[in-house]
Amino acid sequence: MKGNVLVMTVCECVWRTTIDIIWPFLPLYVIHLGGSYETIGVIMAVGNLASMILYPLGGYIADYQGRIKLIAYMTFMYGASFLIPAFTNSWQWLAVGMFVQSLVTFYFPARQALIADSIPPDQRGIGFAATVAIPSAFGIAAPVIGGWLIDNIGISRAMHRLYFMGFWIASAIALFRLRYLKETVENPKRLDLSLSKLPGLLLEAYRSVFSVLKETPKRLYTLSLLVSSSVLFASIASSFWVVRATEIIGLSVQQWGKVMLVSGVVSVVLGIPAGSIVDRYSKKLIAGLCMILGSAQCYLYLRCETYLHVVLLAVVTTLTNAFMNPSFQSLFADMIPREKRGRVLASIGGGGIWLMRGAWGSGVLGMAMQTLGMLLSGYIYRYNPSYPWYVLSAALLVIGVLFILLVDEPRVAEI
Repeated sequence: MKGNVLVMTVCECVWRTTIDIIWPFLPLYVIHLGGSYETIGVIMAVGNLASMILYPLGGYIADYQGRIKLIAYMTFMYGASFLIPAFTNSWQWLAVGMFVQSLVTFYFPARQALIADSIPPDQRGIGFAATVAIPSAFGIAAPVIGGWLIDNIGISRAMHRLYFMGFWIASAIALFRLRYLKETVENPKRLDLSLSKLPGLLLEAYRSVFSVLKETPKRLYTLSLLVSSSVLFASIASSFWVVRATEIIGLSVQQWGKVMLVSGVVSVVLGIPAGSIVDRYSKKLIAGLCMILGSAQCYLYLRCETYLHVVLLAVVTTLTNAFMNPSFQSLFADMIPREKRGRVLASIGGGGIWLMRGAWGSGVLGMAMQTLGMLLSGYIYRYNPSYPWYVLSAALLVIGVLFILLVDEPRVAEI
């Protein structure tokens, strides 16, 4: 843990104390503001759609001008978007805030590329695991605090205060990143990023991405398609884990926060050892087996009837997550050359899934899949509140088997 990896991990530690309070309860907040199940899915989908617009531009800037300024400036803009829901009280304005927030996440390819650049190839499993496990330690108590605030001062007052606090924390993180991160792009070009040049630059970014994709090996397409497919099906259930827990199983908001606390503890304890194992064995085999196990775990969620059942399942799913996501990230980093990493990650970056938490799409392909899944999620849950998990369970079983059979793991990892 040194250099850029240390700086990004420290920032993530601070960030998790805020974001882990908000995200677990966001679907409940939408319902409180008068939204429906369908509204939850639409809000999440619209936000994702906004992210896709500028994602190729983020990868283009990251590869040619560098990673650092883009990461720092857009971190500040990301935090500034929190002010919209902080001062409003309707699901429509919450949707606007999430749209703006998602629009500026085109710096994520630069963030992913910077971390991949800064971790030696033979340590990527443990490196990616550490960047998740250590921040998780700082965010362990966040869901419990969020649940306590909601139960004691009401969800509206709690969310307003948390969003406002998020703005100040994100602003501080942006300054810290700008000051201490070190550029990994050699001989960066100077791009004209003025508003008048932005449309032309965006067009050039899309052209550059497509030209890079022509040179991308087939095995990377296979990896991206399988990971993105898992993101699609995980997104169908992602916003409704907490909704089912409170409405059907009967957990309180504070009890769900404690479930996330247990999940965080397990993630911290097992995250780094799991990453070390990923480095020593076949990444595709580990990821495939984890998806097959995750299939059974998603089905078991439909059989949970008590708080204890949910807690025990959270422990098991977190163990699965601890192996699966570092495997995904390491495989992408191993297959993509450094000089193309930003643009490739911006286009077919895949993403990852966290059972009992959600999914995230990375790159246009992964985010398109996530958007589709979120758009369908509310309608599927309304039709039958068990269907999202039936669909996810079946999909993970099939994708896990295909992962083992089809992914071609590189013998020599890219630097």
